[in-house]
Amino acid sequence: MRLGGSVPRAETVAELDDVAVTADTYGLSAILAPAGIVDMSDDEAAAFGERARALGFVVGESWFDPNIMTRDLETRAHRVQSLRAMAQKADIMGCRSVCLPVGSVDASDHPLAPHPYMFTDECRAEFRELVLRILDGLDLKRTRLLVEPWNTSFFYRPDAILDFLHSVDHPSFALHLDQMNMVDQQHYFCTDKLINETFDLLAPYIGSVHLKDIRWDPTHKFLKFDEVMIGEGVLDYRVYLRRLFALERDMTAFCEHLQNEGEYAVNFARLHYMAAELGGGFVRRQPASLVGRPS
Repeated sequence: MRLGGSVPRAETVAELDDVAVTADTYGLSAILAPAGIVDMSDDEAAAFGERARALGFVVGESWFDPNIMTRDLETRAHRVQSLRAMAQKADIMGCRSVCLPVGSVDASDHPLAPHPYMFTDECRAEFRELVLRILDGLDLKRTRLLVEPWNTSFFYRPDAILDFLHSVDHPSFALHLDQMNMVDQQHYFCTDKLINETFDLLAPYIGSVHLKDIRWDPTHKFLKFDEVMIGEGVLDYRVYLRRLFALERDMTAFCEHLQNEGEYAVNFARLHYMAAELGGGFVRRQPASLVGRPS
């Protein structure tokens, strides 16, 4: 498995060498695609991917932020075209995935806004048709469209996710696993059970991974879960890492949502420590010029 984070990140080919130096400090070999990937020319995208691979990186994810389930059909059509363009650029770059949440039909147009429709069979059917519309005719050789679980839609519990993946049944469609997003009251005190259920059902469909942790806030009057530093919440990381390390070698796993490089450094260090305790480790960056050389 290859570790990375929202920091460090390169937006251009010229920045990749500096990112490589930082990555070696933290034992990383996965990077995110540039935030402006959709605006890159085909040649720029190809050059970025080629240089990243030469430096020993796997480009793991590009993120599509607009709400794809908007009820404004003209806006939706425009966003579908933008997402298709991003997927094509990602494929040229050699980025493994384009990721997004299901979205929301809420009038706010926020992709994570709760709305009762998002839990209905009608929503499942609509989103299935939307996914197939996005992928229709795209000749993706290296990139897959991944959906991230979130508790504001049906795409949340392992069995519901599996049912939806089967209903789409497309080789370029899979799961972006964020196990923290799947923790609920029922599993808060037994995240090991949730993790094992997730991997037992969904391991073959995982395309990329996020690494975060979660803690129940006892000072808040009503239910409130907080995203916290790895090791400061209840997610059973030893079970999580053990199941993750059984996946393919080039699987990418990213830390995100932290305030600064120092916080990322702490998360990376904790992950390396726990991996070593389990007798494993993350794949380190190895530039192409060094592959095959005697150490």
